[in-house]
Amino acid sequence: MFNMAIVEDEELERRALRSIIEHNADDIRIVGEAKNGSEAVSLLENERIDVMLLDIKIPRPNGLELLQMVRERQLATKVLIVTAYDYFDIMQAAIQYKADGFLLKPVRTEALLEGVRDCLALTASDKVVPNLRPVPATDAVEGEAGDDEFDMSDHIRALVERRAYRDCLRFVRMRLESIYAHKDVAPRHEVLDLAEVLMDLLDETGRKPTPPMARQVEELETQRLDARSQYKVQELLCQITDILFDPGRDHGGAAGERIETVLHFIERNLSKGVTLEDAAEFAHVSPCYLSRLFRKKMNTTFISYLKGQRIERAKALLQNSDLPISTVSLDLSYADANYFCKSFKKEVGISPSEYRQQFQKARVG
Repeated sequence: MFNMAIVEDEELERRALRSIIEHNADDIRIVGEAKNGSEAVSLLENERIDVMLLDIKIPRPNGLELLQMVRERQLATKVLIVTAYDYFDIMQAAIQYKADGFLLKPVRTEALLEGVRDCLALTASDKVVPNLRPVPATDAVEGEAGDDEFDMSDHIRALVERRAYRDCLRFVRMRLESIYAHKDVAPRHEVLDLAEVLMDLLDETGRKPTPPMARQVEELETQRLDARSQYKVQELLCQITDILFDPGRDHGGAAGERIETVLHFIERNLSKGVTLEDAAEFAHVSPCYLSRLFRKKMNTTFISYLKGQRIERAKALLQNSDLPISTVSLDLSYADANYFCKSFKKEVGISPSEYRQQFQKARVG
């Protein structure tokens, strides 16, 4: 169970945020609300808070000052900024204090849940001390390594039970990116741990990898697993995740289930040239029917959704890897890097290189 705090000076906004979380996230408990910075400080001092929804414009200390305090005290709380102001005006300041995400008001249900899930995936993958007060370096934490492995396994198991395929796939990717981001630590042990967790869950659920996939997993034991192996490992572990959810076993069912199948297909194939026709064939429907159904159920077009998902994946790659811009564009099936840069700037407001520079500055800071 994860703990959340909502820091928002508008009562109606607090009620709306609470309602969305309580009706859509059974594994999140709201442990407190605050209408100003001083109440938020009290919450941080008295509760273990995994993720905080934080409005920038609360009375003093304001949102940025509170975020700064969280970082200076080295709390493990993930902070999701909520603002009615232009995203990048706020990000320019908040990124210096390592905000974990940004949401624009009025907050959409889907955007809120996705933002919170991304924060909780980071929480589950980070090796951090409890977030009330930093534990002195001399204090030993009993069972630390074992607890971390159990938490990761438990988190993935919960995602499987909720059939939250896209959240699980994002978690696996983010976990790997986190492992390989620590260049001063050999990734081998943690990569093997993650592979073992996924294989154990396959066994628990009565699923089996294909023989070639099983051989690849066995071969991980004898490989160096350095930075050059990251994307090969990612592809393998994402394939295991596919089998863990087995999303292709039932293409029939209600319209909502068909759309969910298509969303899974898009998520797994962002690095390929996904088309409406490909998705329709996978879901066993006509492209025309899928186009109408997608707009009705998702309130957007197939193309717009696909573009948005590719941009979000590009953001993650730019933040968490040193891949050249041209490689990022190819990873997302853009044939031309210039076209990718134009598309990214149109959607995000700044170029891919400018976006990456902002996060690099934040890390240094």
